[in-house]
Amino acid sequence: MAALTIRLKAATLGFGITVAPLAIVATAHLTFMPQIVAAMEGLDSNDRALAVSFLRRDWFAQHGIVAILFAIYWVITAALGKEQILRAKAANSILAFCVAAYLTITLYFIFVQWPDGLTFVCPLLGISDADAPPFGFDVPSSCDAFVYAANQMILLGLVGLIAPLIISLVVRIVSSRRAYQLKDEAPPSLLE
Repeated sequence: MAALTIRLKAATLGFGITVAPLAIVATAHLTFMPQIVAAMEGLDSNDRALAVSFLRRDWFAQHGIVAILFAIYWVITAALGKEQILRAKAANSILAFCVAAYLTITLYFIFVQWPDGLTFVCPLLGISDADAPPFGFDVPSSCDAFVYAANQMILLGLVGLIAPLIISLVVRIVSSRRAYQLKDEAPPSLLE
C-alpha cells in the first residue's frame, strides 16, 4: 500500500507539471475572450455578448476534457506502473509533444478567426476566391471550401492527439515495470 501512495504522489506531481501550461493558457484564453470576440468584425454588442458566452462555455468544456484526459492518464499510470513512473524519458517526450500540440491548436484558434482568418493562405497556394460553382444558392468558393476543410483537419488533429497519449501511457507503464523488474533481479550489493 505504501508503494501505491508513493506512485499516487508521483502521479499528482506529473499531473501538475503536465496541466500547468494548459491551465495558464486556458485561464488567459477564457479571461481575454471578450477581446478575442471583439476583434471579429460585424458583431453588435448583443451578438458579441452571445458569442462570448457561447465560446466561453465551449472552450471551458474543451479545456476541461483535456485536463480530465491527463488526469485519467496519470491515474492509470499510478495504478499500473511500478516505482519510478516519472523517469521514462520516451514517455515524457511523447507527453510533452501532446501538450505542445494542444497548446498550438488552442493558440491557432485564438489568433486565427474562423472561418475567414485562414483565407490569406488561398492566394499563396493559388486557390481562387472568386470561382464558385454556377448552380446553387450560397455555394462556397474554392477558397471557402479549402478554409473549411483545413479547420476540420485541425479539429481532427486535436482528436488524433489521443493516440500519442495512449502510446506515452503504454511506454511509461512498461518502462516503469521493466525498471522495477531489473531492480528485483539485480544481485545483492557486497556492502549489504
